[in-house]
Amino acid sequence: MNDVPAPTTRLRHGRWLGGVCAGLAARWGVPVARVRLLFGFAALAVGLGILAYVAAWLILPADDESGGQRGIVLLAQACGALLGLTTLAGAGAIATVFGFGWVVVALAAAVLVGTLAGWTRLGPAWALLPVGALVLPSVAMAVGGVRVQPSTSAETIAPRSLGELPRAPVRSGLGLLTVDLRRTVLPTAGVIPLKIEAGVRRTLIALPHDRCVQVRVVQHDAPALLRLGAVFVGDGNLGTPSTRVFGRSPGDPEPPARRLGPTLTVDFSSAGGELVVRDYPDDVNPDYQPDWPGYPVYVEDRPDTTGVSRGAAKTMLRDWRARRKVQQRSKERIDRLMGGPCTAKR
Repeated sequence: MNDVPAPTTRLRHGRWLGGVCAGLAARWGVPVARVRLLFGFAALAVGLGILAYVAAWLILPADDESGGQRGIVLLAQACGALLGLTTLAGAGAIATVFGFGWVVVALAAAVLVGTLAGWTRLGPAWALLPVGALVLPSVAMAVGGVRVQPSTSAETIAPRSLGELPRAPVRSGLGLLTVDLRRTVLPTAGVIPLKIEAGVRRTLIALPHDRCVQVRVVQHDAPALLRLGAVFVGDGNLGTPSTRVFGRSPGDPEPPARRLGPTLTVDFSSAGGELVVRDYPDDVNPDYQPDWPGYPVYVEDRPDTTGVSRGAAKTMLRDWRARRKVQQRSKERIDRLMGGPCTAKR
């Protein structure tokens, strides 16, 4: 008959605090001082030893307690199982978003085959828990159309000619995407198609500062899961990413064009990232100054000097006139540049 190993317990005899070290030393057959020294060194590592000691204190029963698992043990096991299933669900969803859904399917199939073949200790019913945690979020992401390029770095595309401009959809992941057309040889007329399937960060299209390029954006709705998530978190920008073309948002009146040029048609969809399209001078880095030439300026109204002494009123008006001159110059400059080369007077 095989001897059943005695359970690990906290010893009351010879303990210093909770008897954890004494119990582990008796279970392992080592001096208790060695175990205490191990916990002491672990405590210096960001307090891990303290956390491990407290967890053992809660989970291990005392040596004089009757048999049966403690309630804290069952709670710890339930929390551990829930944490593990949540981790599997998150890993399956993330893998599918980045285009590795086949890995999730293969792993779930391996768990099922291993369970049916008796390679694991999980029964067929319990095996459904990890399989479901992997597959269900993955299927939801796949059906919802949420997909992001598996990349975390920023990407810049700067073609020298239209032949170098990708015909396939330009995709981005977790980094910024910049399509720089300032040095691209563009036609004098016609349509330039560009399809972008962006990720969660901003997409920026930089146009030449000295040439007129008309822009037309066809924006697709965000995936259904993202719109649903935006409703839950109360952030509408996640469900409807913003689009700004020469500083204008969709629905803003478009100023009449004074010059002719080709039309850039942008077929745009994203997983939450905004789109910015405008012209930039060669000495401006659009990645660092995406809102060039600046934000609209509103000239300050004349201050109300009612009830103010004559001297204080003169000072207020003098300062206001000085500020107004600066604001007026800034407004004229930004208004002239904001609409881009197609609307600016040359």
